[in-house]
Amino acid sequence: MDEQEAITTRFAGTVAVWYSAHYQSDPRDWNNIQEFQGQYHPLYGYYRCDDPQILRRQLHDMRRAGIDAIVYDCYGTAKFELTDLPNDRTLALLAQELAHQENESRKLKLIIWLEKYFVNPTLEGYRFALKYVREHLADRAFYFHYADRPLVVTYHNGANLAIDEIEWENDTFTLRRIRPYHSDVWSYVEHYPQRLGREWMVVSPGSDPYLELAYLAKYYHKEPAPNYAKIRADSRKSAADREGGEYFKRQLLRARYGSPNIIFISGWNDWQYANHIEPAVEYGYQYVDMAARLLGREAETAPYREGQ
Repeated sequence: MDEQEAITTRFAGTVAVWYSAHYQSDPRDWNNIQEFQGQYHPLYGYYRCDDPQILRRQLHDMRRAGIDAIVYDCYGTAKFELTDLPNDRTLALLAQELAHQENESRKLKLIIWLEKYFVNPTLEGYRFALKYVREHLADRAFYFHYADRPLVVTYHNGANLAIDEIEWENDTFTLRRIRPYHSDVWSYVEHYPQRLGREWMVVSPGSDPYLELAYLAKYYHKEPAPNYAKIRADSRKSAADREGGEYFKRQLLRARYGSPNIIFISGWNDWQYANHIEPAVEYGYQYVDMAARLLGREAETAPYREGQ
């Protein structure tokens, strides 16, 4: 699909965006941006996502981008387990906001994403989380359904024996596995051109794992002293460059051509990997407004640009 066709033809499927809430407990992304000279800085400042004002601003900007559903990553760092879900302040605030959208022209939906940083959750962790989602979220009007059931996405770090048991037990949810790059399941991130898919296609603004690699090198491999210039160079060899927004445009137009049920933007605030469309000091609202335009949703999102 070319740009003009995308602008004038509304995408009729669901647009979802990955969202991390680990900023409520772990400021590592912000620390790494400062310590290792990250190339992007959040327009909101170094926030906590359990700050109600920050969360409302994020929801406003997601509506401005034409987003339909938030894919909420339950604990993307080592600070939490899935069994800590009842203590997730951001999720509680988010549920409260999504339950009161009467005055919003764009009503956002919620999708839960289950993972554990660098490894996979245990069988008990999955069971606890799914029970929590079933009892507290799945029946709410704002929860997103796919294939006639509440959708839960499970991220896989290598072999995951527990999920086979979970999927066999499940009689409540539509469960979908997700992995990065090319795989036999839904993709979290892919290099251009992405595979065409009827269910799900991923769109990324570009990525650079430098901050994560620098952090791991300094705090987990202290000898010899890390060569940060080499780490940055090596990370960008395998990373997609933003190209001033052109990379995001190509991926989004490719996804529009594929016309999947769900276009997945990865992600909203993945600052550690420079894989975010959340407004930044360096590019402002460029990606937010580009998304709305190329989804054919510029007119319906106009109220969320007023006064900006």
